[in-house]
Amino acid sequence: MSLKCGLLGEKLGHSRSPEIHRKLGGYEYRLYEKTPAEVEEFLLRGDYDVLNVTIPYKKVAFGLCKEVSPVAAELGNVNVVVKRMDGTLFGDNTDKAGFEKLVSLVGVSVNGQKCVVLGTGGAAMTAAAALRGLGAGAVVHISRSGPDNYTNLERHADAAILVNATPVGMFPYVEDQPVSLSAFPRCAAVIDLIYNPSPTKLLAEAAARGIPQVGGLPMLEEQARLASVYMNANLYLYGAPGSGKSTFGRQLAATKEMPFVDLDDEIEARDGRKIADIFAQDGEAAFRAIEKAALKRVSATPGQVVALGGGALLAPESRQVAEATGRVIFLECPEEELVRRVSLSQARPLLAGEAAKRLHALLAARHDHYASFKERIKTTPERVPRH
Repeated sequence: MSLKCGLLGEKLGHSRSPEIHRKLGGYEYRLYEKTPAEVEEFLLRGDYDVLNVTIPYKKVAFGLCKEVSPVAAELGNVNVVVKRMDGTLFGDNTDKAGFEKLVSLVGVSVNGQKCVVLGTGGAAMTAAAALRGLGAGAVVHISRSGPDNYTNLERHADAAILVNATPVGMFPYVEDQPVSLSAFPRCAAVIDLIYNPSPTKLLAEAAARGIPQVGGLPMLEEQARLASVYMNANLYLYGAPGSGKSTFGRQLAATKEMPFVDLDDEIEARDGRKIADIFAQDGEAAFRAIEKAALKRVSATPGQVVALGGGALLAPESRQVAEATGRVIFLECPEEELVRRVSLSQARPLLAGEAAKRLHALLAARHDHYASFKERIKTTPERVPRH
């Protein structure tokens, strides 16, 4: 078993997401259909680890997240929700990158071009943000009401890029079409976010006119690929010496039925020496090089709980490896408790003798580094948070 993942939405009967995610990883992926009255309770207290979120709940989810990624903050909604160890929610948005994938596939530069986006909902706003980020000129939204609507399309006959971000033409209403391309005689590319049917009637007209076009399936696949990084993620436990990473990690791995790896054990098994002996014989710099290589090896296998040494992520490249392949969860523990624990241990080469004094100096030296990790949990090895 691995992380519990799935798709949250109101009506999911025709979703392709489970099929796509089966190909991306070995994690559990379910459909969670919830009514508007149920969604907040589920997001805050449901039994899941990572969710994709689809309409109409992206803004609701955004509002419940304690922290969001920069792109999610820009768009004001999330389509990925991660439940952290302390029960708080982190939100990300992969829609913008998914749309950028469609732009790359259609093969027409949007730089400086006038773009017309049909719709004013979340998908339309995401498409517009992506187009502007790619250097588009004017980006115009067409709605059923307002100054730019379906009765005065002639205002935008000079548009080069047309994007359909409405559900018009989606299964089962496959004969519907939001606009005729005759209204856009200078159209150079058509992007339709709908993926069922494929092609839509709009895209079929574009093909008949010889206009480059692309449907929404590659966007869905790219969104899923990016979200799968969270779902296939390793859970890296990090913290000061004595914070309980190994003990807590074993408990967490058992709770989630995931494999457990202690990086120090991995190093000792491969090197044939105890950590303290490597330090004594080769020095700290040599040990860090061995540790960095071990992390790289371990990170290649997804879906594990990994306990890291207290300095394993000091090197920027090691931190990049961990953050690119999983979530780093920092274990917080009061200094006096750390002192008590390390005083009982004979296997901490940096803290040998005068444990309290040495630990205080180490924590001071690493203060900024340790403080920089955002997903944090106050814990003891005797307690595993459950959510």
